[in-house]
Amino acid sequence: MPEIVVKGVQKTLAGLLTLREINLVAADRTVVGILGPSGCGKSTLFNIISGLMMPDKGSVSIGGRDVTGQTGLVSYMHQKDLLLPSLNVLDNVSIPLVLKGTSRKAARAEAAKHLQTFGLQGFASYYPWQLSGGMKQRAAMLRTYLFSSDIWLLDEPFASLDAITKRKMHTWLTGVLEQFRPTVLFITHDVDEALYLCDKVYVLSECPTVVKLELSIPFSRPRQNRTILDQAYGAARDAVMDALSI
Repeated sequence: MPEIVVKGVQKTLAGLLTLREINLVAADRTVVGILGPSGCGKSTLFNIISGLMMPDKGSVSIGGRDVTGQTGLVSYMHQKDLLLPSLNVLDNVSIPLVLKGTSRKAARAEAAKHLQTFGLQGFASYYPWQLSGGMKQRAAMLRTYLFSSDIWLLDEPFASLDAITKRKMHTWLTGVLEQFRPTVLFITHDVDEALYLCDKVYVLSECPTVVKLELSIPFSRPRQNRTILDQAYGAARDAVMDALSI
């Protein structure tokens, strides 16, 4: 699995220095959380890592190779599921394979193999309007996996879900990550979500954005029994909250 290295990335948008100098590393098969105040440039950073936007300075490398400005190397899942309302679940999740040149029939067959793993068995013919919020996010996650199984950029994928559904999705995603072992960058505003899912977190400052804190989570996944009452968990949570100045 490839390591992602962001080195000295700087970006000015509309005359505002948004990213001043961002350095971060996502090691092979790890989940790395990115937290920071709204408007600090987290999505801009993802656009740069995915090759959709060029930095003014700095570079992005994957597996030791400079890929700055190159698209098609990572999967990028936005907060909104972006499912097409005119297509059923199977056709929606098949889109990445079709775009890569796979025939529609073969793409549907390949996507169908993963429906059970992503909790979508029996829902292949359903349309987005027939799905719950959690089911839509599962479909979006499967589409993300089918585009690139190695590297996932997840931009607040569970932000729109209620607390109970979000917790269920955390448990489900933990199982999926253990099975497929991708390298993941995960934007979130939820400190407990980051501590539950991630191996390391970066806390970003307000604009012009720099890294305020780099913290390796001091316990292994899965973390079903970790709570704020756990001394190690509490210390990690306090460090992140202090960096966020909350």
